[in-house]
Amino acid sequence: MLKGSELMRLKGHSQPKCQVIIADDHPLIVFAVTKVLENVKELRLAGSASSSSSLLQLLQKTSCDVLLCDYSFDEGGDSDGLQLIKQVQELYPHIKIIVLTAHDDVVIALRILSLKVAGFISKASGEFSGLPFVISQVQMGRSYIDPITLNALTLHRLNNGKGSDNLAEVALSEREQEVLRLFALGMTVSEIALHTQRSVKTISAQKKKAMDKLGVSNVVELLEAIKGLF
Repeated sequence: MLKGSELMRLKGHSQPKCQVIIADDHPLIVFAVTKVLENVKELRLAGSASSSSSLLQLLQKTSCDVLLCDYSFDEGGDSDGLQLIKQVQELYPHIKIIVLTAHDDVVIALRILSLKVAGFISKASGEFSGLPFVISQVQMGRSYIDPITLNALTLHRLNNGKGSDNLAEVALSEREQEVLRLFALGMTVSEIALHTQRSVKTISAQKKKAMDKLGVSNVVELLEAIKGLF
């Protein structure tokens, strides 16, 4: 039996904050991400880097749990995003990498996802406001792909690679994309309804419409269609 003083001590003991580093050579992106995350009590912004070389230097001396990293940097001779991701993964395998990129190309997305990064967000998707949720997901061992990218990759897969390579050319509505993304993360219809504050009936209908547009007739086919994207 714990004494009262011991209970108070345990209750006062907070979990260590998730240490986040931002790596992007665009100051406005760093500013925007910082503003979104700075007041999230579970997170701590441990630093930022504007080049791959400065990022590697920062990681040598700074603890990092989640890295929000651009795919490429505008620095001569050192802008290979894939090589940078591989290097970070080899040196710091515990770090969860979420790639933020302006490259809205299916081929590039597939190349990045082949490295088994924890998350992928196209800057064109406008998903920055949801970063706290994304970080919480990857911290729990889940993967995340923004709705626009997920939809484009799914259509690309269903069309055997013959679909559009432009992530902006999507067939699903924003809410259908959201339902599909959350379903792909492992949520049930009821959990999605609770998370989005919509009714179970509405979520079921949006899921059904998304499946119709993707050309799949059941959950097994839907899961098969998105398998390998995470």
